[in-house]
Amino acid sequence: MIKEELEKTAFLARIEVREEEKEKYVKDLSQMLELAEILQEPDVSGLKPTTHVTSLRNVWRDDIVKPCPKEIIEQMINAAPQKEGSFYKVAKVIEAE
Repeated sequence: MIKEELEKTAFLARIEVREEEKEKYVKDLSQMLELAEILQEPDVSGLKPTTHVTSLRNVWRDDIVKPCPKEIIEQMINAAPQKEGSFYKVAKVIEAE
């Protein structure tokens, strides 16, 4: 049964699987299915879903706006291929209708 499923999946995925590879893949898939069956055995109906293994949560800091020194702004603008005043000049990419 697994061999037929492998062939069908390979066909649908447009993957060429040679005959000598099929036996190896069937064996590997059988082992994976056995592991999946083991995971189905424990009764987990009384457990709460777990999204994290710890109770840690992200800690966000407030954004603090700090002025940028003029020297750095000048260096950034001067490094631009094209500029207009204190702005980068870029080619128009969207045409208005």
